[in-house]
Amino acid sequence: MRNRFVQLIITLIILSCPIVLKAQLNTNNIFDKGRSAIYFDDYTEAINKFNDIIRVKPYLPEPYFFRGLAKSHLEDYNGAIVDYTKAIEMNPNYTFAFLYRGIAKNALKRFQDAIIDFNKAMLLKPNMADIYFSKGNSLLSLKQYKSAEENYSKAIQIDPEILGVYLNRSIARENLDDIDGAIKDCNKAIQLNNFSAHAFGNRGYLKFKKEDYDEAIKDYNRALKLEPENTRVLMARAFANYRLKDLKGTMDDYNKVLEIDPNNAHCYYNRALLKSEIGDYNSAIDDFNNVLEMNPDNMLIYFNRGFVKTDIGDLYGAMADFSTAIRIYPDFAKAYLARASVKRDLNDEQGAMKDRHHALQIIDRYKKMKNEGKMSAFVDTTENFQRLIDLNSRESFTEEIIKGRVQDKRVNIELEDNFHITHLSMDSLRAGKIQYYDQTIMKYNQQQNYSPAFTISNHLRRYPKSLVEKQIAATQNQIQSDPAKAYFHRGTYQLMDKKYNNAIDDFNKALAKDKNQIFAYFNRANALVAMTDYIQSIGTGNESVVSLRPDDKKDKNEVIVDYSSAIKDYTRVIQLDPSFGFAIFNRANAYAKSKQFKKAIADYDWALQLDPNFKEAYYNRGLIYLFLNDKTLAYEDLSKAGELGLIDAYNVIKRYCNKQD
Repeated sequence: MRNRFVQLIITLIILSCPIVLKAQLNTNNIFDKGRSAIYFDDYTEAINKFNDIIRVKPYLPEPYFFRGLAKSHLEDYNGAIVDYTKAIEMNPNYTFAFLYRGIAKNALKRFQDAIIDFNKAMLLKPNMADIYFSKGNSLLSLKQYKSAEENYSKAIQIDPEILGVYLNRSIARENLDDIDGAIKDCNKAIQLNNFSAHAFGNRGYLKFKKEDYDEAIKDYNRALKLEPENTRVLMARAFANYRLKDLKGTMDDYNKVLEIDPNNAHCYYNRALLKSEIGDYNSAIDDFNNVLEMNPDNMLIYFNRGFVKTDIGDLYGAMADFSTAIRIYPDFAKAYLARASVKRDLNDEQGAMKDRHHALQIIDRYKKMKNEGKMSAFVDTTENFQRLIDLNSRESFTEEIIKGRVQDKRVNIELEDNFHITHLSMDSLRAGKIQYYDQTIMKYNQQQNYSPAFTISNHLRRYPKSLVEKQIAATQNQIQSDPAKAYFHRGTYQLMDKKYNNAIDDFNKALAKDKNQIFAYFNRANALVAMTDYIQSIGTGNESVVSLRPDDKKDKNEVIVDYSSAIKDYTRVIQLDPSFGFAIFNRANAYAKSKQFKKAIADYDWALQLDPNFKEAYYNRGLIYLFLNDKTLAYEDLSKAGELGLIDAYNVIKRYCNKQD
């Protein structure tokens, strides 16, 4: 697929050159650099280049298209769709824009919308194989296997050399119960590329499905020779070894998987079941415990650990596990029956009869409902919940159950830090390495003859202690002549040195001499916030962190930190200079950290009105929207932050915004 993608990029470059050459030479050079950045996987640099072109030539569709392509690679699919749409508005016959917009929609599981775009692309280029390939992928996701197969076949008719089409058609054919046809497609894929681990792995699974386990293992071995750390193939080979009663080979594969991926919940689960089968009960319990650390709400783990505890005679522990499984899923009939058995062994005949009666009631109720959903299997007493999970199976409902929330582990996303007025080295000034240019601060530096010089930044670096001490000593001579500035300077360097009380004391003295000293109010507020955050970090936790887990919003023990003194100082700065957007941004952060989200959003809005390119404001506002579960607005803000160069935004989009509710 990588080779195919590169071919498309090259084609696009050729097609777009005649239009781009109308621009000035420097624009053309920037365009070339942007395309090269995509080719070499430097997507954020590509976005920067295309941003530059869009500022100069906003009427060209190609920069929007290529910027969308870069965003797609960063998994900012909604942002990419916006750019592809802009390109289409400028050029309604832009086939590639329709194609890639469809691909982005497919990635967001908007399969029907994607198919509409693919159909539009087909009208423009009816003999383009990639369009049929992409449409086939959306149809495959919709489980319209026959239509998917037809589109893959059309793509092959146009271009018989696309490896991925054969592999995906093999999946469609497998689901149509044409296993032999699926194997033929894998054979063709291997013929096209004898080094495709995917082709060998897929063919191995199909042979496994035909119960030809020896041949399946041969293909898995070939795949692993090409990709020795492919954990999915290792898990598949383990399952084939298990079917051949090669328990040692099965265990060796599971051990190898966990060497490569120590957080593989599926592997711990399967290895636990295998260990319990061979009588290694205590070690099996350890593996179940590992899975529960990653996935504490999974009924199957408690259920199976309960049986292991029964085998080692820990009946009370077993009963506790069966009870937990029932608490998680109250209609788990087989768990009631298992607990009834334990209660009987504990001579609690009445409790055993009650559990058995409850299980039979559940079974009877589900039979009357004729429930055919996935969870209804937990009512079926014939279902084997102690079987290993085959990760390659297209039919395994237990795979989805065991996965649980492994991918939803608690991850904290921090707000972008407050901006401080801090030291500016002359080397940074000469090199133009200034995060944000602020006219008021630069004017202040000129008045001071750049001795000392300051800048505004939220990337607070640690300067040598000798520099800080030298600057603090220099203020002593200034205190008599200009005490307000001297105390402000000294306080700023005390703040840089994280001596928050000393800094606040100096800012107080500066304001006693000049009650309109904007910078002193600003940095005093920063010192108050920094001191509060520090106290929280060694006490109840770091409240500068916004948790994205919905259940954390309901934490009864949540501590709301008081930033009112800092907010008061930021407000005073804003009153003195309503155009100082950094004070508005910092106040928004203080509101956000004290859970006053409406006020925080209003301030981020204001900061962005003053500076539409304020990427940190987009990012933080996006996090607040995400916390409030407004994914649409969060997506827009985080995408814009990423577009402006704050690359952490793409990581958040990938982890949270692309998740389906």
